[in-house]
Amino acid sequence: MTTTTPTTVNRTWTKTGMGKLELREAPVPEPGPEEAVLRTRLATVCGSDLHFLHEFPMPRGVEQVGMGHEAVGTVAALGANVRGFSVGDRVVASCVVGCGECGNCLRGQLQACLVLGRVPGISNALAGCQGDHFVVPRATINMAKVPEGLSDERALLAGDVMSTGFSAVERANVETGDTVAIFAQGPVGLCATAGARLHGAGLVIAVEGVPERAELALRLGANVVVEPEGAVARIRELTGKRGVDVAIEALGRQETFAAALECTRLDGTVSSVGVYAAHRSLDVPIGLGFYQRKIVTSLCPAGSDRLRRLFALAEHGSTDLSQLFTHRMPLSATDEAYELFGSRRDGVVKIALVPDAGS
Repeated sequence: MTTTTPTTVNRTWTKTGMGKLELREAPVPEPGPEEAVLRTRLATVCGSDLHFLHEFPMPRGVEQVGMGHEAVGTVAALGANVRGFSVGDRVVASCVVGCGECGNCLRGQLQACLVLGRVPGISNALAGCQGDHFVVPRATINMAKVPEGLSDERALLAGDVMSTGFSAVERANVETGDTVAIFAQGPVGLCATAGARLHGAGLVIAVEGVPERAELALRLGANVVVEPEGAVARIRELTGKRGVDVAIEALGRQETFAAALECTRLDGTVSSVGVYAAHRSLDVPIGLGFYQRKIVTSLCPAGSDRLRRLFALAEHGSTDLSQLFTHRMPLSATDEAYELFGSRRDGVVKIALVPDAGS
């Protein structure tokens, strides 16, 4: 094992019960043979964190879980079997990890790992990024070096929201000139809007009621923004009553899923990346908007190759997604960041969590 970890105490924001978030201290972790320990440079709060904190039960037999799955880190320690990295490297790990050996991983679907992902997106989720240090399992295949010319803010997004938002576009097979509607312009929805534009969509319609997010959607590639109330009627008007080729649901609510289905043309596609943690089931409206549609869902595409490709796009592409960051706060104020992000006030979209001075 190679290491230069300078401290012995690791402070991590931790879920200790339903809706309970506490800052806990523990020894800095030591990496196992396949693991890397990263010192956090930049972290953030994701909508999935809110779902996990408030809506998912604690795993059976577990008293606490380190929070956060998006971060840029500096390699502090490496397990003996980790290849291609050195202590001091600046890296990002995917928000979900794979074993690299099962059938799904060998097909490049690390997010659907059959070994680590018994509950896909949860049991194989990266954890503990809202802290001083965190551990990356199977580090060789689940993290990638950040190019020197790429800022932490642009690099961090490749680990989750950029990959997730783009996957909604990719899974829907958006083609050149397609009309696309994206329901909800939170961080994932905004990335889907940017992804639709980059994939050659024609008319891109964003659905959003928060002015600051609507403005961002226009900057990232939307042609028009419509209010959630009356969105289906307005989208049908914009498409000559035909409906969109692809509707992307990026919020995880019954009403937005139903609206996405209703505004999609005959033989079109509904692509959902919303987290439906508060719903045990979804009602699908049976009507003219139901038949001959395709519904696809996706988890965040993961792994080192996916990260490297997104880094290249972030570094050399025309779209700067770092403008999603609207606020900057110290890691010690992560509980306040949760409250701000959950309230959607003060124009918040994405919060940069940085190490406290002197830590």
